[in-house]
Amino acid sequence: MGTFMMRFFLMLKARLKNPYTYVWVLLMAVSLWLVNETVIPSRNSSEVVILNLAGECGDKILNILENADEKTTECTYSAVGDEETLRELVRRGQARCGFILPADLKERVLSGDARHAITMVTSTFSVKSAATRETVFAALFRVMNLEMTENAVRDYFEDPEAASELIRERYEYYLGSEEVFRLEYEVFESPESRDEGFLFDRSDPIRGTAAVILFILSLYSGSVFYGKDGKFFSALRKGERMACIFLHELSSVLIPSVFSFVIVRMLDAESVSLGRDLACFAVLVVSCCVWSGVFVSFFRKNETYLPAVSVLLFMSFALCPVFFDIGEYIPVIGYVVRILPPALYLYML
Repeated sequence: MGTFMMRFFLMLKARLKNPYTYVWVLLMAVSLWLVNETVIPSRNSSEVVILNLAGECGDKILNILENADEKTTECTYSAVGDEETLRELVRRGQARCGFILPADLKERVLSGDARHAITMVTSTFSVKSAATRETVFAALFRVMNLEMTENAVRDYFEDPEAASELIRERYEYYLGSEEVFRLEYEVFESPESRDEGFLFDRSDPIRGTAAVILFILSLYSGSVFYGKDGKFFSALRKGERMACIFLHELSSVLIPSVFSFVIVRMLDAESVSLGRDLACFAVLVVSCCVWSGVFVSFFRKNETYLPAVSVLLFMSFALCPVFFDIGEYIPVIGYVVRILPPALYLYML
């Protein structure tokens, strides 16, 4: 045991003196920062943000949206204080879309310019923004129709207050009932086996990018077995050789792994608890080392090994739930792709 520990510390010391170790650390830091700044918006976000500059009219619209029946909307609506915040939330995927209610909203609608009355902020990754737009405009016309009705009451009825109260009562009655359209709601419960995991998007751009880079680093470090150092490993007995290969791979990824874990926690510490994140990350590092040691045994020379590593790089980004969880739509792929360490790590989170 002491011999293996001594070899591991010597390998780790060599890695600390190798400038390429810090190149990988820098690559990890830059890649994660870029991903964090350009993260793809989530298709499943249900948050809709609204900037209300329309005063009382906008307050009435917000009140309707915030108190909407769960049967008629799947979104949650909240107000923001400025346009920059609204656009940033949509850009980063923290909101499905956003709406800007202008100060002259009421005047525009009453003048017949309803088409350009509200500014909608969305992204090409949100597939449900159109339905949300209809909900917001429906709330707008509810407010404006009631406003125009009450204005007409004052002009055409002898007792405006009584007429206004009657019209409002009937308006609220028909609005809250199913009498006009006679709708029948049928709610189907999901099977127990699919209640939580079915169609759950496990993609994580920040952690996924870190996992893929560590995986590729471990695979590239395996190319050393085809050089002069490979003679040292080939001279060892089988069990001793496998242990030394694992220690070599561990020494290769250990330093970048520590830095990458710190960076990941700095960029996103809220979505996963520290204990769970650390445990899953440890499994990722160990599986990368084991995977590299096994994978390198299938090739006899560097010229065939490195192209295979490049293919795995593209496969990891395409099949693992880094930016897109293909297993959400084709469940069998989600199970098969778990043999790759990045996918195993992301599905464990």
